[in-house]
Amino acid sequence: MLSKVLKTFSSRTPFRQMSSGPSTEPNFLEMVNMYFDKAAKHTDIKPEVLELIKTCDTVLRVTLPLKKDDGSIKYYKAYRAQHSHHRLPCKGGTRYALDVDLNEVEALSFLMTLKCACVNLPFGGGKGGITVDPKTLSLGERERLTRRYALELSKKGFLSPAADVPGPDLGTGELEMAWMMDTYKSLNPTNLNAVACTTGKPLEMGGIPGRAESTGLGLYYALREFLRDKKYTDKVELPTGINGKKVIVQGFGNVGYWACHFLQKDGAKILGVIEPSGSVFNENGIDVDDLKAFMIQHKTLKGYPKAELVENGQEVFTRKTDIIIPAAVERSVHGSNAPNFNCKILAEGANGPTTPLGEEALEKKGVLVLPDLLMNAGGVTVSFFEYVKNLGHIKPGLLTKRWQGKRNRSIIEAIATLKGISHEELEAKSADWKKLAEGASELDLVYSGLEQIMSEAVQETKETSERLGVNLRIAAYVNSLQRIDDATLKGTIGL
Repeated sequence: MLSKVLKTFSSRTPFRQMSSGPSTEPNFLEMVNMYFDKAAKHTDIKPEVLELIKTCDTVLRVTLPLKKDDGSIKYYKAYRAQHSHHRLPCKGGTRYALDVDLNEVEALSFLMTLKCACVNLPFGGGKGGITVDPKTLSLGERERLTRRYALELSKKGFLSPAADVPGPDLGTGELEMAWMMDTYKSLNPTNLNAVACTTGKPLEMGGIPGRAESTGLGLYYALREFLRDKKYTDKVELPTGINGKKVIVQGFGNVGYWACHFLQKDGAKILGVIEPSGSVFNENGIDVDDLKAFMIQHKTLKGYPKAELVENGQEVFTRKTDIIIPAAVERSVHGSNAPNFNCKILAEGANGPTTPLGEEALEKKGVLVLPDLLMNAGGVTVSFFEYVKNLGHIKPGLLTKRWQGKRNRSIIEAIATLKGISHEELEAKSADWKKLAEGASELDLVYSGLEQIMSEAVQETKETSERLGVNLRIAAYVNSLQRIDDATLKGTIGL
């Protein structure tokens, strides 16, 4: 039942109230540049190529007129950045929030370039958005503004399956992606691949199952890989595995909720959830599915009867736990609050949640920081699956599902014969046997592909970290830079 409710809860809620990074610390773009420069020292990439990689290639800034429901006209600033064309199309989300600006979209598009390279996806980085509070718009106003934005992007070459493919982000969801796709399609009626111009669409309009939970699920897969490695769990004095681990999450939107959902399913205990509207904590654990249903119904965590209400969310950060997941906004973990954290692992679900001073403070305390570049790449990974599905005009696994099912049934029948029972009896003993006989569903394939990509990326990041003697963030950046350099033939072809 909850999954049906969550499907309608598609637009991501802005969490800007949580961003509390001191003004004395670097802004988001400066942070990315600092990490980039640190990583560059561990590569043999030419300085001129590094400068090309760092520079944002193309930026669009437009003013969008919107006719409001009352007949008045209001104007909104909108942006789209294409950071790198070393691989096409560019890929990145679309944000609707009051503090969307040029600095933010450039920084996030830069991060998307690095993120896609980190998990080896064939995209350059992009990002866009409109400076607007989506809560102030009616449904009709939101549609008109989104379609006008898509029109401007399309006219200027910032929206197409071959050049730039937006996805959902803060303040947007599957509705906005469907409106953008429909607008592009109406402008390009002969383009057979028009549906691939956006990702994160409804299933009925070319979307893919698993997209809503993909970022949180990807974080779960990556965290699980680290916790299976005794070398890393020994560093933070924790037993291996997810079972029994205590977790606090900041942000209970798509990323935070789904990460907790899968962690809880695997035996973790969710102790606290930090939200702008109020935070909750329960030493004995919180049922995150129950909490999410309460939040959707009441629009707040205040009044949740099964946990303690904590007015100051920062105070929850100081409570003892194994893992903290910042899954809200950038710069929420900084030099002022990080020294008070009482955790063993920080797994970044948001983009840029930890400032350099925050990371330094955590590492001094022996906290293992798992970087955003790797940990939240699940969303763009499943967007890639949707993009490929749209270009192929066929569902993943459609051609092989029946054949696989028949082959698996033959194996089950052989096992049943050896056991001296019928295959029906064997299937009745376990749902897994029955599922095996049916073959892999589209969702099974999405989950499997995401697990494989996240697992490979974690392994590569660990190997680079150990080889160079650097932390995991710098290792992830190094891997990204090397891939971008390779894609440009060591800088011999332009970015």
